[in-house]
Amino acid sequence: MNIILFGGAFDPPHRGHQEITHYLLEHKIADEVRYVPAKQHPFAKPMSLAQHRVAMVQLMVDDPRVKVEMYEQEKEGVSYSHETLDYLSAKYPQHTFSWIVGSDRLPDFHRWVDSQERTYLDMLKKYRFYVYPREGSSFKPLYQNMMPLKDAPEWMYSSTEVREKVKRGEEIDRLVNPKVAKYIQKHQLYQP
Repeated sequence: MNIILFGGAFDPPHRGHQEITHYLLEHKIADEVRYVPAKQHPFAKPMSLAQHRVAMVQLMVDDPRVKVEMYEQEKEGVSYSHETLDYLSAKYPQHTFSWIVGSDRLPDFHRWVDSQERTYLDMLKKYRFYVYPREGSSFKPLYQNMMPLKDAPEWMYSSTEVREKVKRGEEIDRLVNPKVAKYIQKHQLYQP
């Protein structure tokens, strides 16, 4: 089984996350997609409480082929993609694991290392990375073992936009799953 891991802060998860997941499944690029909410971001990016981000991701799962992978939530310390891929590949050797990133992440991809100082090049030797289009960014630089999904819908949503709209008291229904919108309202997330 080909399982694509979709890591991120998901702060909050939005319709773009769902759209690319559906694209991967509908086009048979993946047999299963697992969202991997980061517990602690490797670049020290501030995030909302993990329990809220995980709950929102779980609320937007609408297909039995989509799961929420909790490995990074359950481990101590910073989350690294390479270590997550290694762990899951060892635990489930019958499956093939790969990762998906947005084209907006490519300019910083050279910064991806792990706690053992293995670089992005080491990771790309072992694992395939799929790259989906993000508005305003190109598929450059594209490294070996990266597969651009040029026909995928260009994703125009951003978690930052959702948070800013909530702070201003604006409508977010077109940006997030209705269950996620209700959760944000109920828990008063992203309020000024």
